[in-house]
Amino acid sequence: MASVLIVDDDRKIRLTLGIFLERRGYRVRDVASVKAALTTLKEFRADIVLSDLKMEGAGGIELLAAIKSDYPSLPVIIMTAYATVEKAVEAIKLGAADFIVKPFAPAEIEQLLSRNIHIQGLEADNHNLRMALGEQDLMTRSEALRRTLSMAERFAHSEATVLVLGESGTGKSMIARRIHAASARRQGPFVEVNCASLSPTLLESELFGHCKEAFTGAVKDKVGRLESADGGTLFLDEVSELSAEGQAKLLRFLQDKVFERVGELKTRAVDTRIIAATNRDLRHLVAGEGFREDLYYRLNVAEVFMPPLRSRPEDVPFLAERFLAQAAARNGLSSIPAMDDEVKSRIARYNWPGNVRELQNVIERCVILAGSGRITMEHLPDRLLTYSAP
Repeated sequence: MASVLIVDDDRKIRLTLGIFLERRGYRVRDVASVKAALTTLKEFRADIVLSDLKMEGAGGIELLAAIKSDYPSLPVIIMTAYATVEKAVEAIKLGAADFIVKPFAPAEIEQLLSRNIHIQGLEADNHNLRMALGEQDLMTRSEALRRTLSMAERFAHSEATVLVLGESGTGKSMIARRIHAASARRQGPFVEVNCASLSPTLLESELFGHCKEAFTGAVKDKVGRLESADGGTLFLDEVSELSAEGQAKLLRFLQDKVFERVGELKTRAVDTRIIAATNRDLRHLVAGEGFREDLYYRLNVAEVFMPPLRSRPEDVPFLAERFLAQAAARNGLSSIPAMDDEVKSRIARYNWPGNVRELQNVIERCVILAGSGRITMEHLPDRLLTYSAP
């Protein structure tokens, strides 16, 4: 069932609405402010947000703007007792999915949620179809990357666990999404976890979930990402950062398709496919006893290698042009800035240790600095200016 974040500074409304939705099977979090909502969204995977329009301090319009910036596909429904046509129009123009006037009957909000979550699902299916057809950022003129994409497509049609290898910034998460979108699981969720971003304790709870009072601060049961991805795909980025205990639990799931939440004895089973990725040499870690050998072989059923940008120089000018057009649109420019020939030459000769991500960031910087003018050498970062090709 879908996850809902309720944002309202009226505690009674939060509790009443939360209890009603939980009884209908929704997973619910509630907070009293815009600041708390944005913090919660960093660790709670909401499918939809219900926000009051007027709250103490920042209100629903400010939250809507922040969500559209950071989570553009996340639908927001604005609730208000201060209904005016002007406010409704303003919210819709800013990207609100819908608008409802207090007081409302519980059946109204349930109908509104159901309709908007259904629309979101159709949009996600549409997005997945475009991904499967290759209309995303993994377009290339490199034969090496084309071979990688062809191999990934073949793996997508299987249920095999996939291990994606490659340096940071090469597009490992994109290839994982592409595999999911081309698979029989495309209608299911794609859930991503960066194993390097959380402490071992928090990561285990995030992956496998926990029961109430499993540890200090565990005030209620939590569904883990593994469970949230049931019927779909769980992408474990930087899997090499898993703790020894986390590795053991992941190995058990890969072997038997079962797991336990932290602090719980009940064994659970889910139908989740695992795609893992790392920028480290797992064989070297296995030799140094930093990574379980049995887990390595369980993960490495189907291996996909993302080549670094420096090994496919033919893609650099092509990608730079695409990123230039995208950055111009994001920054509200009416036309795409032109690049001096010297800038193009410098970009083509640089070795791009940060790969595609670094190239995209450099182009974004140039567009911001140049504005509607030409991009010249002065707009490039120092590292490109001082770089000498070997």
